[in-house]
Amino acid sequence: MIRVAALLVCLATVVVSQRPEPCDTPLAWEARASAYDHGAGQNNRFRISYDAVNKRRRILEEIDAFTPGREFYEYLELGNEHKIYIINQATRHCEVREDPYFRMYEIPKNATFEGAHTIGFGLDESFEVHEWSDRIAAGRLTWIGGFTARSCVPVSEVIFKTNITNSVTNHFYDITGGISDPNIFIVPTACSQL
Repeated sequence: MIRVAALLVCLATVVVSQRPEPCDTPLAWEARASAYDHGAGQNNRFRISYDAVNKRRRILEEIDAFTPGREFYEYLELGNEHKIYIINQATRHCEVREDPYFRMYEIPKNATFEGAHTIGFGLDESFEVHEWSDRIAAGRLTWIGGFTARSCVPVSEVIFKTNITNSVTNHFYDITGGISDPNIFIVPTACSQL
């Protein structure tokens, strides 16, 4: 009986030690992405450049010819300045807002591991994704994100504002490491005159 109990303790230790720990996401990357607003039933596509070290993010909405009359924007978030610059792509009109919270694309250190799954087809065309959440015990869930197991690159995330109908799902693809043009983080002249 003692041997069985000791074996169970050893097995439990091995299983717990195999649970993934939150990984460190890349510090600078660029990607294309889509954001689905569940409440509005609207899907937007954009290009994103992200610099975690300097807390900078640029989001450029992709112009869609199938939505005539819609205005498209560029968003320049400068977390260290607590500001977001919103620039109309057609008119270059700029609006500046205070933004005290810069959301990092990372897995919180106290995140809950939700599970793993494989995306792709076949052994040479697939990768493992780990899902993490900010769920604490039976508490309210406000974020769940999927990151590649090997490189810790974001794949998707759902941000719950109040419930599933008031949430946004983001998918990231065509991800490349680094920032191709650091000048994209320079505040445009139209904004610096405000």
